[in-house]
Amino acid sequence: EDINIHLRFSMNIQFAKLLGESIFIESKNKFINADVVLYHPGHFPELNEQVVKMYNERPFKKIMIPNVHNKFLTEEEFSCHKKLLINYGIPESIIYPIFGEAESANDVIKNAIFQLDYSNEKNILLAGKTFFMRRFLLVASAFAKNDMVLDVLPMEDNRGLNKENWHLTDVGRKRVMNEYHMISQFLKQNSLEIL
Repeated sequence: EDINIHLRFSMNIQFAKLLGESIFIESKNKFINADVVLYHPGHFPELNEQVVKMYNERPFKKIMIPNVHNKFLTEEEFSCHKKLLINYGIPESIIYPIFGEAESANDVIKNAIFQLDYSNEKNILLAGKTFFMRRFLLVASAFAKNDMVLDVLPMEDNRGLNKENWHLTDVGRKRVMNEYHMISQFLKQNSLEIL
């Protein structure tokens, strides 16, 4: 029984480090100003403050938010986060919804890429939760045009999950393992389209 408790609450540090490096990704600072920010905040309104800080330092031309119902927010993500961003000073004229049917975040990302104006929107910044950014970049790059430059803005929500600490909590372990599952699911479902 003591061994099971130990295994349940601890993880080999080398394994945790390798897994963390496979899921978490940092910005490469490929451009200063984004043409479009594809923003996936989910039900974490605290991420809006980080987007506004970035906008004040490196203004972007457009931000797109999923127009999907979020059961935790009890409303559409676009409506909720648009109001908050406007209150923080982001111009309403640059906030757009990501339309299209979506069963998962993977569908939202694919829909967003297809909504871009390929002739004018080249520098695309993907903004979202830290543990989600590797999958966000993978899915976006699978459908992006070759001349698009993709970069990421990983943000910590109020759970504070990052590459160094994710393995210390049940919620962190669940989130990272779910990311592996979702990446695998995406590759299986879209292999004919992306290969």
